[in-house]
Order: sequence, then C-alpha cells, then structure tokens
Amino acid sequence: MFGDWGHGICLLLGSLMLIVRVVATASTGKLELLKSLGVDLAIDYTKENFEELAAKFDVVYDAVCECDKAIKAVKEGGSVVVLTGAVTPPGFRFVVTSNEAVLEKLNPYLESGKVKPVVDPKGPFPFSQLVQAFSYLEAGHAIGKVVIHPIP
Repeated sequence: MFGDWGHGICLLLGSLMLIVRVVATASTGKLELLKSLGVDLAIDYTKENFEELAAKFDVVYDAVCECDKAIKAVKEGGSVVVLTGAVTPPGFRFVVTSNEAVLEKLNPYLESGKVKPVVDPKGPFPFSQLVQAFSYLEAGHAIGKVVIHPIP
C-alpha cells in the first residue's frame, strides 16, 4: 500500500472488546497524510523506532521489508503480516489477488470514502516512461501508489 505513505508499517492494537487502534509510520513530511487517512497515531520513523515502543501490537503489517523490526513490535501470540520481502517466523506472507467479484465488493467502500486510495501526484507515468517510474519508486519518495497507464 505504500510507496512511503505510512512507510509501509501499519500497527494495530486491539482488545477483547474489538476496539481497534491504527498506528502507522511515515517520514516527517508524510505524517499529516497519515492523519488525514484516519490513523490514530502517526509515528515519525526518522525520530522514533516503532519496534522499541513500550506498547506491543496484536497485528503488524509490513510492506517495506522490515519483518525483523515488526516481530519486535508484536505481542506474543500476535501476527506479523508481510506484504513484500523476506519473511521471518512468526511472520507470514500475504498475497492479494483480485477478480471482478472482489473489485465489485470493494467499490462501495471506495465510493463512500471509507477506503481512500492514495495515488502519487507525479503520475500517471506513460508506459514509455516505465524505467523512470520504477526509478522514482525505488528512490523512496513516492506518496502512495505509482501508476503506469496505459499498460499495453
């Protein structure tokens, strides 16, 4: 999900009462974006290490290949969900596939604003600039998803 929005780390605190608190990390300049997306606590990863917080988390979603840090932040018996990169137990890889039925179920959430896609404002990149788009993405300064369009 990610480019650098949220630095790809999303931490969830829960309880038996099913209260969910969303905590996410980002660089200093992207903290307001996280807050605008509804994050309860935005952590500046350039100033604070989320894995060293006293609070531990029920679930940690790692989208930036920091599974070892994520494991340090999860409660015993909690889960680390790895979206990309190497997996260190007890983490596990999460792979998303979609089809028309899945996308149809997602559509009402997009239309209502409950799900807010974040697309990098420098895009979309034309397919002829595919190499430049990947270089931009790898530089780590993208905000949200980098879009290539149209794909032949």
